[in-house]
Amino acid sequence: MQQRTMAVEPSSPGAAAPGTSRTGALRMLEPSLLLPPPGTVRAQTLRLPEGLVLLEPRLPAETEAITRSNSLRRTANPDADLTTQPRRWQTVASSAGLQPYTWGISGAVAARAAFGLQTTLFYTDNIDFQTNNITKSETVFEISPILKLDLGDPQGWISGSSSRLSRYYSSLLYIPTFYYRIDDEMDDYAQHFLGEIGRVSEVSRAVLRVDYDERIQASSDNTSPEENFTLLDASALLEYRLSPRTTLRGRAVYRQITVAQGGSSRDEWIGDGALLWELSPKTKIGLGAETGHLAFKQRALGTQDYEQALLLLEWKPTPKLGLTTRTGLEWRQFNRSPPRNDKVSLVTLSTFFWQATDKTRLNFRFGIANRPSVLAQGALFRELRFGPELLHDFSPNFYASAEFQVIRRRYDTGRLDWEPMSRLAFGWRQDSDKAFNRINIELFLQWHRRERNDIPNADLERTQAGVQLTRFF
Repeated sequence: MQQRTMAVEPSSPGAAAPGTSRTGALRMLEPSLLLPPPGTVRAQTLRLPEGLVLLEPRLPAETEAITRSNSLRRTANPDADLTTQPRRWQTVASSAGLQPYTWGISGAVAARAAFGLQTTLFYTDNIDFQTNNITKSETVFEISPILKLDLGDPQGWISGSSSRLSRYYSSLLYIPTFYYRIDDEMDDYAQHFLGEIGRVSEVSRAVLRVDYDERIQASSDNTSPEENFTLLDASALLEYRLSPRTTLRGRAVYRQITVAQGGSSRDEWIGDGALLWELSPKTKIGLGAETGHLAFKQRALGTQDYEQALLLLEWKPTPKLGLTTRTGLEWRQFNRSPPRNDKVSLVTLSTFFWQATDKTRLNFRFGIANRPSVLAQGALFRELRFGPELLHDFSPNFYASAEFQVIRRRYDTGRLDWEPMSRLAFGWRQDSDKAFNRINIELFLQWHRRERNDIPNADLERTQAGVQLTRFF
C-alpha cells in the first residue's frame, strides 16, 4: 500500500460543501473540513509521503499516472537496512496501489480512517512446497479485514518534498488474516500490525515504529521457505538537517525472528547512521555505517556481529529515469564452536526505474546480502537477488503487472540454491479516479521453483492461480 494525502477543491463555486449529506454526527462538524467522497471534487493535488508501509524506495510524484503494484516483497526504502529480510504483506489496495476510499476530517491536523475487506481464492498444485513425489494440491480461501487509522500526515525524509505536512502524526494498520484450506477443512490465523508515531519540524524528524508480521502459511505468498518466519521489528529513528543540503540520520532497531521449528530463532540489535548531501536537485549522495549483533535462541549456534561501511546514492537525471543504491563492505564475526574465520564481503541494495510512457513503468531491483538461514540451523548464506517488474495501465480501470525474480543462495555449508519465481496479474479498479478506489479485482498467476545442489531429486516447484478482491467501505 502506498498512502497518499490530498487537497481538494469544490467542483464549482456553487457546489454543495462535502459532507452535507452525512449523518447527524457528521453534520455537527464544519462541512469544509470533511474529506469528500468520489465525484464531488474536480481538482486534486496529490502528495506522496512515505506513509506507513515500507515496500520500496520513495518514488517521484510524476509517476502517479501509472499503476504501482503492491503485490511485492518488502524491499529497499529509506528506513530499511541491508539485513532486512524481504517480506510480503497482505496488501491494502491490491495493485491499484493508491489511497483507499477514506473518510475523515482535514484541517490543521487531518484524521483519516479506512475500513476494508480483502478476500483471496487460489489454487495451488503444491501447497506445502514439497518434492515432486509428495506434492499435494489444495484450494485456499483467505479473508482479511483491514483497519487503517491516520492522525496527521506520515512523513518521508525531511529532505523530501513531502515533509512537514503536519508536525505530529500517528498511524495504525491492522490486518488479521483467516485461512481456510477447503479440501482438508483446515483453518488457521495470522496477523499483521504496524504502528508508527512521529514528530517533524523544519530541521528534524523523530519516529517510533513497531511492526509485527506473523507468517504461518507460506503458500499464500510467492516467497521462499527462507522467508517463512514471524517478525517483530521495533525501531527509533532521528533525522536532523545540519544545513539546507546536509542531513544527519540515525536509527536503532530491535528485531525478533521466530521460526516455527524454533531452532533458528534469534534476536537482532542493529544501529545505523548516515550523512547525506544534496549535490543538486538531481543527485543526493551519502556515507553510512551499520552495525549489528545477532543472538540465536539455540545457544549452540552462538552469536554473530557485523559492521558495514556504505555509500548511498539517489540519482534522477530525468523525471522518467532514476537510480537509488546503498552499497558497501561488510565485516562479519562469528562466536560459536567450532570457531569460524571472519568474513568480508560486498553488500548492496539497488533499484532502477524507467517510466517508458505515461502508462508503462519498468522497475529493476538488485541486491547482495548475508543472512543466517532459518532452514539450515543458522548457517550463513550469501544471497544474490535480482529481477525486473513491468507495470502497465491499459485504461483508467484496467491494468497489468509482470514480475520475475531470481534468487541465488550460497550457504557456508556448501549448499547452493537457485530460486526463480514469477508473478503475472491482470486487474480492474472501480474508480477511474484512483485516489478514491473502493473496489479492486485482480487475477494472478504465480510460479516458483527451487533447485539445490546438495541433495539429489530435491527440487521443488509450485504454480498458483487465483483471484483477489479488495473492497473499502
